[in-house]
Amino acid sequence: MKLVVPQLGSPMNRRWKSVAIAVAVIGFLAVASYYTTSHDWDGGFPSGEFRVNLHDQDGKPIEGASLRVYRGGTHDLAFKYPLDNHLAGQELVSDENGRITAVRKRGGLQFGGHGWFLFWIIPMGAKAPAYDCAITAAGFKPLKFEIRRLFESPYKYYENSPKTKLKLDAKEIELKIYEHDFTLER
Repeated sequence: MKLVVPQLGSPMNRRWKSVAIAVAVIGFLAVASYYTTSHDWDGGFPSGEFRVNLHDQDGKPIEGASLRVYRGGTHDLAFKYPLDNHLAGQELVSDENGRITAVRKRGGLQFGGHGWFLFWIIPMGAKAPAYDCAITAAGFKPLKFEIRRLFESPYKYYENSPKTKLKLDAKEIELKIYEHDFTLER
């Protein structure tokens, strides 16, 4: 058996050298992207009264429709958070006017983490919790959307938003009103 020792300028040595350089460059870029994009972040869902007005394609209110909140990308119901009155055994159901009223009493910071962008493009690290909503009513197609849609407001400033009052721990608090209209299809 003959032992083959690669010679200094051989194609095999050049290939290993190219691989080593590529790995070093990619590693350097990964580390550089971490140090230039690394950040800590905080987030939370706003407090408010969320009014969901449901009607059919003719504009008639839909009574008895249910709003359910799920942990993002699952079929696991998310009770008590992020909506305080989304409770087990207590459906959020539309009234005779087609309105479902959901409440979140406290806003502020509720979650956070550390994140960065690998190669300045690919998000890495902690992400905000995700929740999905589904509205169902007999005789209508289900309507599905991300919960962040409930937190959207046409008002840029808090002082311009409509508000309501609510009792919390024997104190009256003011909540911003978020109002949304949805049309359910048959």
